[in-house]
Amino acid sequence: MGKALETLLSILAQEGVTPMLEESTATHLEGYRGWSLDELGANADVIIIIGGDGTTLGIARRMAQYKLPIIAINAGRLGFITDFSQADMQEHLPPMLRGEYEADSRAMMHATLYRNNEIIFDQTAVNDAGITHGMAGSMVEYTVFVDGHPMATQRADGLIVASATGSTAYAMAAGGPILHPGIQAMVLVPVAPHTLSNRPIVLPSASIIDIHLINAHEAAAYCDMQEFITMQKGDTLRITALPNRFTMLHPRGHNHYDTLRKKLYWNCMPTDNAALPVTK
Repeated sequence: MGKALETLLSILAQEGVTPMLEESTATHLEGYRGWSLDELGANADVIIIIGGDGTTLGIARRMAQYKLPIIAINAGRLGFITDFSQADMQEHLPPMLRGEYEADSRAMMHATLYRNNEIIFDQTAVNDAGITHGMAGSMVEYTVFVDGHPMATQRADGLIVASATGSTAYAMAAGGPILHPGIQAMVLVPVAPHTLSNRPIVLPSASIIDIHLINAHEAAAYCDMQEFITMQKGDTLRITALPNRFTMLHPRGHNHYDTLRKKLYWNCMPTDNAALPVTK
């Protein structure tokens, strides 16, 4: 990471861009002042992240109120929302800093946990929000209401409510559909439901989704699997789409289907010479 950061700073200097380093990052370099995230939000023009999807999600949530665009450089593994690798910085970043980029506006969600009519948890989610079982590992029982109407009562390991961006994350791993990030929708995906007829469902982004916890040995509400709070019987987690959006900047020519093909290996086809498993 140190070498990548040095490369990034060198590119910024070449392009005449003044860097502002986040305070924990600045401690690894001499001669740079550190800035808090709030100071960066108030003074910066763009946020450049070197990290994985998790790092990008956390920063996107924090920077949402400042409406700063984000350039994400992949230092993780899969990286659905981090566009290019550290090795490709010199190729892609300079043109983007000169204004040659594709802007991609993404939806976010808001999660509020109510207990006895009081708000005890209030967070923003970029990928997903929902409920999950605790350390006990047993199922949770809940009822889902959509716009005040009861939709389903389920027993499962949890329930994911994902944005279009988050449809390629936990929701996809749990069997949910992939949504194009331009779609104004949320997807509900039960995790290991007890009844197999409980299937994922796509809802309009204007929907108000309430998850009422009926019973559980342990349960927790979460946002992006980074913010958690323990739930109690009778709690209700309300999830809605936020009017605010966050903006990703991609290299010129970026296409979402290219990302899916690359990250999910959709371009890998068997050949006549491929070794096939032998069955007896």
